[in-house]
Amino acid sequence: MVKITNGANVFEVTRGAFDGIYSRQGYRLVNEGKAQKDEAPKAPEMSDDDKFLADIEEKPISQWNKEEVKRYAELKGIDISGTKNANEAKERIKQAMATEQE
Repeated sequence: MVKITNGANVFEVTRGAFDGIYSRQGYRLVNEGKAQKDEAPKAPEMSDDDKFLADIEEKPISQWNKEEVKRYAELKGIDISGTKNANEAKERIKQAMATEQE
């Protein structure tokens, strides 16, 4: 196994995968012996909205509370106006998610 990077992400793959695929896509080997802390790729910081979306999408929609439903809909641009309760809003979000996956 070797560590490779594209400047933003670091992965561990087999040498054959690196030689056959990743090297052609611009990845390079990470020189572990001489790597310096300032050379290590830094993960971009996530905004509060991105953190919220990452966390909420891990949780089943049936467990979302009213505030989570509202914030998710706002961030994703899903219109939940006219819904009478959180369950109706969740149904509208589910429909939007299904359409997004198609």
